Amino acid sequence: MTLSENEEKTNTADMLVAHLLLGKKKHDEQKNVESEEVDHLNKGTDYLSTLLLEQGIKETKTKAVKQKPPTVDELKKQFIKNLVSNGYVTIDDSGRTIIAEKGQKFLEQQTKKAENKVVLAKLINLRYRNNLARKNKKQSKTSKKTKSKSIRSISKTVRKAGSKVKAKASKVKKKIKRKRRR
Repeated sequence: MTLSENEEKTNTADMLVAHLLLGKKKHDEQKNVESEEVDHLNKGTDYLSTLLLEQGIKETKTKAVKQKPPTVDELKKQFIKNLVSNGYVTIDDSGRTIIAEKGQKFLEQQTKKAENKVVLAKLINLRYRNNLARKNKKQSKTSKKTKSKSIRSISKTVRKAGSKVKAKASKVKKKIKRKRRR
């Protein structure tokens, strides 16, 4: 094989690959995969329905019924029915609801639970506020201490400088007195 033959083979191979890729691209553009899948599923359902019809099973059509969400009045009626069925409430002749003993106990229980939760929340809040107050108090104490220390150190340096100045002044006075005496 010569170099030119080898190049011709690679060129033809490249041309074939390019041709196949172009053909695949056109095929993908023309064909819609979703429609193929739907057709396949329809064929499958047709087959199953004919099989079931041959065995004597009849086809029935069902309708999907959209349910509206219940209105406020319907929700109230359901709530009252639940209370009556659980024995918390009874209905008298005039249609008014009366709390039963079981309902009264349940209501008291729920009230105590709610009260305990409120007290617990108050205690947690109080603990948090006290903790904040302690932190603020500590911060203010540390800031006072640091200020007083800095002020003390400044006043000490001023006193030292003042005493040095006095000492130098007294030395200067003594020198002046000595010079006068001479």
